[in-house]
Amino acid sequence: MYGQLLFNTIVTGFLLALVAVGFNLIFNTTKVFHLAHGALYVIGAYALLQFMEMFNVSNTVTVVLALTGSLIVIALIAVLIEKLIYQPLSKKKASQAISLISSVGIYIFLINLIALLYGNETKFVDPHLGSSFSLVGLTIVPIQLVQLIVSVILIGSILLFTKTKWFLKVRAMISEETVASVLGVNTKAIRIWTMAIGSILAGIAAILHLFDTGMDPHRGMTITLSAAVAVIIGGKGSVKGTVLASLLIAFLQTATEWFISAQWKEGMTFLLLILVILWRTEGIVSFKMRVEEK
Repeated sequence: MYGQLLFNTIVTGFLLALVAVGFNLIFNTTKVFHLAHGALYVIGAYALLQFMEMFNVSNTVTVVLALTGSLIVIALIAVLIEKLIYQPLSKKKASQAISLISSVGIYIFLINLIALLYGNETKFVDPHLGSSFSLVGLTIVPIQLVQLIVSVILIGSILLFTKTKWFLKVRAMISEETVASVLGVNTKAIRIWTMAIGSILAGIAAILHLFDTGMDPHRGMTITLSAAVAVIIGGKGSVKGTVLASLLIAFLQTATEWFISAQWKEGMTFLLLILVILWRTEGIVSFKMRVEEK
């Protein structure tokens, strides 16, 4: 039983990490508590559904086309949000409270639009990967393996990406945007790129959930709040810390669902946040790392 709990935790944790790492990149570069991330998460799944219907999916090629189209849609909407709302607010030196309210407004507008166009019922796509099977005492659903492999590859790619020279500019911007701009860093371009990359990561996580438990318009906020907790617990700007915190939160939520009740998952997550913040306001990872490792 505990092996199954651990396996489910790892799969769920890496999916949450995709959303959380995206939120981390956006929050630390734009300084906006981007709750609209939840709307872009949901749009990823619904865009795929729309493209699958348009292309009348029947083979791998059309699935790839639908997936590519949905990721482009997510990136375009993220860039529009940045160009039309976040950048003007930043230019006017708006407070983070104003940015937060704006982000909530974007979320509500987009979610209501999705509900209007597609309804509130849960959408599900059968991945046609066969039924579950047993392996070393674990019951494994094939889509779980796909979720795990895709998530690990993407998280690994992001960690490698943080070692590149280009990401040094992102770190400079995270540290101090004004100084980075004076030193020649194109901060506007970095904001746009991180918005696009972070939103695509969330969209991919949503698509992987769509093939497993389905998707409805209102699932984005719950996972975004869990992702925000992972970013806070993981430490400011720390991608590794965010991934570790995502796995910790996934374990807590899975164990709570198994041994107590699914209704307590979010409550236990925020209890964990309060306990960590009371212990270390910087998070559980960042204070142990050198600046250049964050």
